[in-house]
Amino acid sequence: MKKTIFLQDENAVWLKGNIHSHTVFSDGSWTPEQMKDQYKKHGYDFLAVTDHDTYTDTRSLTDDTFTMIQGFELWGNASNDKDIHVNFLWADEVEGIAPGQKMTLPERTGKVSLGLCYELREKGCYVMLNHPHWSLLTSPEIENENPYHAVEIMNYATEWLENMGDGSVFWTEMLLRGCRLWNGGSDDNHNGHCPIDGDVDSMYCDSFGGFTVVKAADRSPRAIIEAMKAGSFYTSTGPSIYDFYVEDGYVHVKCSPCIRIYINGETRQYQRKMGRHVTEFVTKLKGTEKLIRAECMDAAGRSAYSNPIFLD
Repeated sequence: MKKTIFLQDENAVWLKGNIHSHTVFSDGSWTPEQMKDQYKKHGYDFLAVTDHDTYTDTRSLTDDTFTMIQGFELWGNASNDKDIHVNFLWADEVEGIAPGQKMTLPERTGKVSLGLCYELREKGCYVMLNHPHWSLLTSPEIENENPYHAVEIMNYATEWLENMGDGSVFWTEMLLRGCRLWNGGSDDNHNGHCPIDGDVDSMYCDSFGGFTVVKAADRSPRAIIEAMKAGSFYTSTGPSIYDFYVEDGYVHVKCSPCIRIYINGETRQYQRKMGRHVTEFVTKLKGTEKLIRAECMDAAGRSAYSNPIFLD
């Protein structure tokens, strides 16, 4: 029997998006309209504007060729210099959240209120713990029982500008503890170093580097959010994953040309394929795995990360 994370509907579509970004309505340099225009020019299909503590309503920007996801990023400051940030994403509207609403915490004393996270998840939000490495978080600081759908494992802005955006080890540690969390990838772009009237592709640009690719039933905001909740997506800084599934005791990966494909379980890496233009890897499972996931690396050092297939 075939088991996969990807939606198997033959009419499903692959859509590339950025699920974490900032505009002039918080601390970004571009307007939502400019943001949409630039991402569309760079081959993206959807975008979430997640201004700090502010819901910027972008629903009117959705059209037949580009989809806007609604959301905001909640920011909690800790006395020990740790900043805990959480993304909330939704399709259309959420009870109790109005356009332009400020979502500040009653007391910004450290941890984002888990009660609020659970409440918004119950109302339909997709909830992601952002950039754990940049936030100086260690995995033991996050409880096994938590309100998150995902952990942001690639935050392009903090990785490119500060070398602090790779949260893949943090996510791995959470999986090792038995936490069933998806991964996440985004730009978290503020565009302070690439003004819209300058070189938007300069070396200092924090856009167009980390992204999420969903396999969704259609291009609608609701279909994209549903695909993300189901784990029907992958995170990447370059390579594409075309298929990933388990069938009859074998794991299958198909991807764009890479030099390395790794298969990981809930323990250390144990299977790999290397070559100059590797596009497929089929290998037998040991039979004791609780989960399986793949990472594909290209010659430029960029990676694509599958979500886990849980086998137990």
